Amino acid sequence: MNSAKDDEIYWNTSDKLVFNFEDNEECQIFGVSQTTAICSQAGTFSVDDDADDYLKSDITPSNLKPLLSVISEKTLTSILNAENLHNVHQEKPLVQPDITLRRILLGQPFMLEQYKSLASKTELLDSAIASGDGNAILIVIIFIAKTLKQSLIQRLLLERPEAVNIYIRYLATTLRTNELTDLLTMLGRSKDAAMTNLQIVLKNTPNVERLLQKLQNCCRMHFTALSDCREGFYVQNYIKLLEWQVAVKATEFSKPLDIHSSVLDCLQNACQHHWNASEGSLVSPTNLSKQHDVSPRQYQCVALTTRASMQAWDDIESIVLTKGWLGSKKLQTSLAIEDILQILHENQAPSSLLAKFLSYIDDLDRRLSLAKKLQCHRAVIDIFVLQRDRVALSEYKSSLHSQSEQYFYAENALRASTVKWKN
Repeated sequence: MNSAKDDEIYWNTSDKLVFNFEDNEECQIFGVSQTTAICSQAGTFSVDDDADDYLKSDITPSNLKPLLSVISEKTLTSILNAENLHNVHQEKPLVQPDITLRRILLGQPFMLEQYKSLASKTELLDSAIASGDGNAILIVIIFIAKTLKQSLIQRLLLERPEAVNIYIRYLATTLRTNELTDLLTMLGRSKDAAMTNLQIVLKNTPNVERLLQKLQNCCRMHFTALSDCREGFYVQNYIKLLEWQVAVKATEFSKPLDIHSSVLDCLQNACQHHWNASEGSLVSPTNLSKQHDVSPRQYQCVALTTRASMQAWDDIESIVLTKGWLGSKKLQTSLAIEDILQILHENQAPSSLLAKFLSYIDDLDRRLSLAKKLQCHRAVIDIFVLQRDRVALSEYKSSLHSQSEQYFYAENALRASTVKWKN
């Protein structure tokens, strides 16, 4: 009875929570002033400034009413559950591909974790493709690749060639060779898989031994099954060339070779450092030429230039001359005689060697022209003697330095009694 009376007195005497511009009094809510509650929520309440006021309440414990005395426990539980449910709905991110994509394109913060279903991820990828922005497409693909199994990823990409090309470049750039190879093979692009794998190996393997090993694996795994791929032939030849480089590297006197040296670069190295190696030796120039189908003209040009640059004049004849009848030697070369003479002249070959090769030119006028061009004075003098042209020889002698070897050679030729001069 007293409790009911107290409740009636409480509701009749309590202040009403009505906003009044003229009301300066603070209404109390469960023992805490309304002003204090508002300040606390706004984050402006200062404990230091009003510590005493805060700790001292003008409401005595006897005047306070328990919360469950004014509202039932069931109603309170319902209110709290409804509030929690409202917060859950507010925090749950919305799946809106257009908004997400716009934030990606504008460089704003974005989240992709809310795209959990396959359908939502597919919609997001299609929106990125429709935008035409490669970076946005790649961001979405990377997210999908991390959250879906491989078979679903491949199925999505198979139906979207624009996304495939971007993803292929990404895998190649990040050197994810196995994933790239599997993807291209799944797409039916076995040759592209082989060539891309080859490109990655060549570009990112600086060590010759390691490169040889990787190329052998690449050839076995990819090119062997491609019978109509002519690039496989070149890969096999390159493997042979690397095997030659490894063998040369193991020798005592070998010039370091660049890992991407051509066959002709390797041939030059062989002519310089392994000229006297036996023909059956792996490092010999002739064996290297046979392995890589170097043409006779290429071989003679490289060998002649290399040996001439080393002033190895005794080796020159063995490159372009062969034995003829009765022990004589004849010219046997795929090079033009003009090219041979030019190489010898540029490397300051002796005039006697130049004269010897000039003698293989049958046409005297042509021989004379080349001899003058190369300033091979001895050959010029011999040609005038063969032509029995005393006047031309005398004029040529006057153009030579007096007291020089060539001058005396011309003078002796003019005095020769065995020549029947025509003038």
